[in-house]
Amino acid sequence: MKIPVLYYHKIDNPEKNAVLKGLYVTPSQFEMQMKILKFLGFSTITPDDLLFFLKGHKMQVRKPVVITFDDGYENNYIHAFPILKSYGFTATVFISTRFIGRKNAVLEEKGKESWPEDFLGEKEILELSDYGITIGSHGLNHYFLDELEKNVVAKELIASKAYLEGFLKKNVCFFSYPYGRYNANVMEAVKNAGYKGAFTTGRGKVAAYDNAFELKRIPVNGYNTVFNFLYKIIFLQ
Repeated sequence: MKIPVLYYHKIDNPEKNAVLKGLYVTPSQFEMQMKILKFLGFSTITPDDLLFFLKGHKMQVRKPVVITFDDGYENNYIHAFPILKSYGFTATVFISTRFIGRKNAVLEEKGKESWPEDFLGEKEILELSDYGITIGSHGLNHYFLDELEKNVVAKELIASKAYLEGFLKKNVCFFSYPYGRYNANVMEAVKNAGYKGAFTTGRGKVAAYDNAFELKRIPVNGYNTVFNFLYKIIFLQ
């Protein structure tokens, strides 16, 4: 068995002037994708369940899938959350903590995307967590971690984790590498910061005994048709 880990960014209609329109999956697209997962008999699992599988244990569900969102956009709460609830699904949201509660802010450090977005506030994150959505860290500032000094990387990892744990009153155990950028030093720093696993943008499904700090994912973007989506969840290895 291999488990698909889907990752999304924005669940919204793309703004006319947005540069990276592929990062937007419309609410209607997202609902259709969740409907497909439900129809095919998939059940959502948590990153902790995925770690259990990594250690060689048998899954309790026949068709597990992990749904993740990177960055922490408010549209995840506005559009994705009600759809997830309607299908009885859960998910994981990775938060760039410096942007919590910010409105009309630009995330992209390198200027690839200049269109501003609204980000999740603490109250919304708490509601997601209380429902059963796993909250993970995406660093403080959404930096290219493999370009930073060790002490700066450590701050990005430790401070973001501590901030989230401070108001969630829960352990934050999983990390998603911003831009998918990491190296051996960054991976070691993630372990040392107290995380149990980390997700990459490496394409593919997760197999038993994979490295818990190099978990592959499958990107879902606004250009995916129903057939693209079916290929990714069924046939992609």
